[in-house]
Amino acid sequence: MNPVAAKITKWLALLALICLAITCYAMGNASGAIALVILGFVFEGAFWLFGHKLVSRKKSERSQSQTS
Repeated sequence: MNPVAAKITKWLALLALICLAITCYAMGNASGAIALVILGFVFEGAFWLFGHKLVSRKKSERSQSQTS
C-alpha cells in the first residue's frame, strides 16, 4: 500500500471511530442504555489514542524533513 493510501485509510478509520462514538452516545442517552454510553467512551478513547499517534507522527516527519 502506498503512503498516501495508508494515510487516507488511517484518517477514514479515525472518522469512523468518532462517528461510532457519537452514535453510541446519542443512542445511549436516548434509550438510557448505559452499555452504549460506555461503548461510546471506548470508541472516543480509541479515537484520541490513534489520532494523537497520527498527528504526532506527522509533526515528527516534518521536523526531520526541515532539518535535512
